[in-house]
This record gives sequence, structure tokens and C-alpha cells, in this order.
Amino acid sequence: MPTAQKEQIIHSATERLDGVKGIYLADFSGMTVEKVSALRKKCREEQVYFHVIKNTLLKRALNARGITDLDPFLKGPTGIAMSALDEVTPARILSDFARENERPRIKAGVVEGRLLDENQVKQLAALPSREVLLQQVLGTLIAPMTLLLGAIEATLRLPATMAEVLAKERQKAG
Repeated sequence: MPTAQKEQIIHSATERLDGVKGIYLADFSGMTVEKVSALRKKCREEQVYFHVIKNTLLKRALNARGITDLDPFLKGPTGIAMSALDEVTPARILSDFARENERPRIKAGVVEGRLLDENQVKQLAALPSREVLLQQVLGTLIAPMTLLLGAIEATLRLPATMAEVLAKERQKAG
């Protein structure tokens, strides 16, 4: 491949790396073309970028962004998955796909400048999405207030209920 083409690939990969929240490397060896296509389709649906790029070119693009922790993992067939939207989605897609199809094997990842090994990436993938976590926190904060409002409403409703019962008793007696 001519040097100009390689430089263009490096430039394109470097631009893609700008602003991503999580970067994950996966070994896709042993996967059929159909499985790789299915993985790419799943990634596209979730707005995750998945690309297979030559290790030396990927290393240069990563190093240009100051990411050197992944250098030891750039051996063999490597696919890169990343997202500018959130850190968990690429990890979840790779983990779920690997669980269903026995491939790809997750090599490593980098989230917020921290290197994650295969097990840490799987643990990250098992976390609920950000929206679910926010809903859980909000539900936890709202629950006591809901109980308090229910108690106040019951207290305010008590005199009206008592008056209604007394009125019915008077009608029966009179």
C-alpha cells in the first residue's frame, strides 16, 4: 500500500479517536465473514464504530492521541470498537456477541485513560446502562417523598372520611 494511503488511514483513525469515551480491542480471528458483518451491523445500530485496521497503523493513530497502554495488545487480527456516546455500549456489544457466538475475544480496553483487561471489560459490560442507573437513583430519591405525601394525604382525608361515616350513622339512626 502506498505511503499516502497509509497516512490517510492513520489520519482518519486519529480523527475517529477524537472525543471517544471508550476504546476496545477485540481478536476476531476464527469469525466468518457473516459473523463479522453481523457484529458490524449491531455496532452501527448502537452508534458504535467497529473497524478492522492494520495493527501498525492503529498503533500510530492511538499513539498520536496519547494512548500507549494498548500497544502490547496490538498483535494478531484486531478490531477496534469505540463510541463517542458512552463507555459501556461497545463493551456490552462485544461481550454479548462473544457470549452468543464464542467470538470475538476481547483483548483490552481504555476508558477515561485507564487500561481495562478482558475481565474488567466484561464487568463493565454487565453494568446497566447510564439511563437505567439514573432511573434507579431517581427512584431511590423519590420513594421517601412519595411515602410522605401518601401519609399527608391520608391524614388530610381522615376528617372527610369521618364526617361521611358520621353522616351515614345519623341517617340510619334518624
